[in-house]
Amino acid sequence: MPKIAIASENGGGLDDVVASRFARAPKFTIVELDEKGNIVNVRVIDNPGAQATGGAAIKAIQALINEGVDLVVGPAFGPNAQAVLTEMNIKSMTAAAGTKIRDIVEQAKKELGLG
Repeated sequence: MPKIAIASENGGGLDDVVASRFARAPKFTIVELDEKGNIVNVRVIDNPGAQATGGAAIKAIQALINEGVDLVVGPAFGPNAQAVLTEMNIKSMTAAAGTKIRDIVEQAKKELGLG
């Protein structure tokens, strides 16, 4: 089942909003979808890159790799982050900071060819 990770500004979850920074987002909302694009599970994880002194993007992406995500959503991705995502065959999608996560999930479904 496809999994989407969204950089989250506050406590995470569908009612939160996209964070202003990917690598330093406080949380990631992990949304799991079924083959039809229906939400089957929503979890929130801490971003290990949020408080990192260096290598924040790599720490964040490693956590998302461990979660088995297929698509990562954030406001922007630096060249290092984009290179690692590409290398790991994880899609990336940009979304404006402050956009409701619930709305991003709908856009992400299209990106994944669902719904």
